[in-house]
Formats: sequence, structure tokens, C-alpha cells
Amino acid sequence: MTLKLHNTQPLLIPLTEGTVSREVPPITVHLAISDNDLENTMLSLLGRNARFSVVKGSIGYAAESDVRLIDERPHVDQLQNLDEQMPPKLLYIGLDDSDKSLIEAARAGAWAFVSEGADSFEIEDAICRLMETDGSPLLKTIAASGSGSAVLLSDLSAVRDDSIKVHAEQNPLKPDEIRILELIARGEPSKNIGNIVGLAEQTVKNYVVRIFTKMQTHNRAHAAALAAQRGWLSSLDSE
Repeated sequence: MTLKLHNTQPLLIPLTEGTVSREVPPITVHLAISDNDLENTMLSLLGRNARFSVVKGSIGYAAESDVRLIDERPHVDQLQNLDEQMPPKLLYIGLDDSDKSLIEAARAGAWAFVSEGADSFEIEDAICRLMETDGSPLLKTIAASGSGSAVLLSDLSAVRDDSIKVHAEQNPLKPDEIRILELIARGEPSKNIGNIVGLAEQTVKNYVVRIFTKMQTHNRAHAAALAAQRGWLSSLDSE
């Protein structure tokens, strides 16, 4: 994916002249889209809402964003080049709403998904929901689909290259951490997980941090996808 890293300074674009209500926090969106036409389309659609500002170019230390729009899986070295203290949540833009597109979004570590044909209201809603919840709308959508969850687990567990010998990864997680990770894979936010397992919301968040540390992952979607690929989770539609 091309992250527009050739610029050394960010370009912050206030998209409209409208005034955002003080009661509604503004949202900064980073366009990290490889397709120029799609990038221009997203810029035009987001320009209808004064709540959004768009960042283009190299950000990292120079600017912070809340949500990053992507249309391809980001490369690790590109993410490292951004050098962000607080990485934004990823919103994946796919060709359509098929299981294949949703799975690709999950593999990219995205929190949410919209198709290229989405209108401005759908995109705005997806961005706002990302900011208003600590769960993953994408994983919740996949988990709600019996066929989608089955395809996701099968796809993530598949060997990509027959010439590469795949070694079983030792699971560093304890049973209670696995249980919480399975609920994360179903898109449940920390508060709901706490109600299910009988823990305080903050305690669940502490568990999540430990899971990320043990797995060396950077967000919930990444951790769930990696655990599914390694066979650590039960079927997403088993409950």
C-alpha cells in the first residue's frame, strides 16, 4: 500500500467552512489509499461533513489522526516509518461486501469496513462508530455470519506457500486470556466482555493490554486474526 510517505510534512485539509458543534469532538482522518481516484472520491465525500479534517502525506510525529482509511494491507516497514505514539483505527475500503473483502479487511488489521460504493452517510457513520466504541464493528459483522466466520477461520488457517514449512506457534496465553480474546474476535467491547466473564471493564482492558504484549500485536483485530490463524480460538460461530 502506498502511504504517501514521500512528503515530509502533513497536509491538514479543513474540508468545509461549517462550524462543528463544541459538543461533538472533531475527527481527523488520514487517507492512506493507493488508488488516486478512490482517494479523491473519499476526499469529496468527507468534505460534506464539517466534523472531519483530512490528513494527507507523511504524518507520524508531525500530526496525529483518529482514523486511517486504507484499501490495501499495510506493510510493517511503512507503519514503522509513521512512528506514531497512538496508531489510528483502520477503516478498510473494499471492492464489495463479499466474505472475501471482509476477510481481507480483517487480515489488514482493520476495525471496520465499507465498500467502494458506499455513500457519504455510510462512510461518515462507519468513521463515527469507530470513535464511539472500543469494539470492532468488522469482527462483529463477520462473527454474525455463519458462513463468513467459517470462511475467515479457514482462510486464516490456510498455508499460503507450500514451499514454506509452517511450525506450530506455542500459545503464550492463559485460558482466561483466550476466553477474552475469543470474545474480542466476536467484536465485543470491553464493557460487554466484563459482563460476560464477571470482571470490571478496566480489568478486561488490562487483560487486553497483556494479550497484545504477549502476542506482539497492535490492536484487537490483529490479535484476533493472528490467534485464529494459529488455531488458538474456537470457531467464531460456535456460540
